[in-house]
Amino acid sequence: MGYVRLSSDERPGLVLELRVLSTWRERLLGLLGTGPDAGPVMIARCGSIHTFGMRYPLDAALVGELGEVLAVRRGLAPGELFSHPDACCAIERPAGAGEWVEEGEHLWTSALGVSLVG
Repeated sequence: MGYVRLSSDERPGLVLELRVLSTWRERLLGLLGTGPDAGPVMIARCGSIHTFGMRYPLDAALVGELGEVLAVRRGLAPGELFSHPDACCAIERPAGAGEWVEEGEHLWTSALGVSLVG
């Protein structure tokens, strides 16, 4: 499992630390089965997400291949779909107050890591 730190061109103080979900199983499950205290995740190779089976709402963003935030939904309710034809990854967290990415913002990777613990 990997980790990524994303920073924003438009808001230099915004830093997101995300667990990267890259296997088929990780990508399929996303935050399913977690609670509202779960950490944020990035779903690699993903142009859409669903909240079927979720027990709480999500804040989600779909990001293009150049790091542009294409679409944002705050409070995405259980049982919904969210997609964008140009998205290549999704970031999501349990819905909550506080800073979150905004549509049109440009994100870039400021650090990558790989967990060596299985």
